[in-house]
This record gives sequence, C-alpha cells and structure tokens, in this order.
Amino acid sequence: MWIQPDRTPAAPHFSCTKPTSVGPRLALRVDFCRRSAISSPKPLQLILARQLASSLAMPIIIVDTLGTLIYYNEPAEVILAQRFEETGEMPANEWGAAFAVTDEDRQPIAHEKWPLVIAITQQKPISRIIWLRSPDGHWRHINWTSVPFIAQGGEFLGVQSIFWEVA
Repeated sequence: MWIQPDRTPAAPHFSCTKPTSVGPRLALRVDFCRRSAISSPKPLQLILARQLASSLAMPIIIVDTLGTLIYYNEPAEVILAQRFEETGEMPANEWGAAFAVTDEDRQPIAHEKWPLVIAITQQKPISRIIWLRSPDGHWRHINWTSVPFIAQGGEFLGVQSIFWEVA
C-alpha cells in the first residue's frame, strides 16, 4: 500500500499493455512511488520482490539494472535515514554517495567492490561483512548480501540487497 502526501492510503496503480515482441512476458506498470519521476514499467519479478520485501522484517533494497534505487522497505529506512514515500526512486549516484562503506578493519571499500555493484556488474550473488555509515552518521556492522534477479532466458532485471546486522 502506498501513502500519498496527505497520508491517506492509496491503491497501487497498475496498467497493463499487450505482450511485446520480446517474448510472452506481459509488461506490467506499477508506480513504485507516486512522487517518482524515474518510475518506468517494472518486470513482474521486481514487482513480486517488492511485495515480499514489504512484508519482511530485515532491511531490503531493490535496484534496477543501472543501480537506480527503485524500492526499499520500512526496516531499510533506518539505514537510509529517510522514508521511501518521501524519496521515491533515486539514481545510483544520488543514493550511493550518501554512504561510507569500509571493511572490518575500517579501511574504505571502493564503490566497484560493494556487493551491490558486484551483483550488478557480474550478475552473481555475493555477501560481505562491512561497516556502513548511513546518511544520519551512524555506523552499523552489517553482512551485506546482494542477489541478482535473472529472468528465464537469462535477462538481467536488477538486484536485491539484504542487510543483516552483525552481533
């Protein structure tokens, strides 16, 4: 369920188009956030991942093939220090610049070595224990797991990242 600026619940907006020539896949359009100027038609797999993430108690973010942040759940709002309903989708350079990521020895990790970036560029799952400083300045010890979404036929759709607090 999405929240409009006046905080009244709004039904998700779906619009369907005819199957395209790329195969039997039905293109569905879902506005992941009503305020987003980036929003574009999303593959069904990303729509379902968003629905699942909204029900889970661990921080989850979902990005598209370019790293555009297309959704993050309520537990991830603590890490991102802002609500999804307030930000909507964000380009990779905007949301990625808000973080400092270090290894366990507190040495900076280059952006291209982040689990999410590796999952996008190499299209393989990866997990790494890191220290992450979120935009609010808090450091968190996290196991960052990123898993690519690969459709039937090998089409790369995006990545889901899960953040597990390390005790």
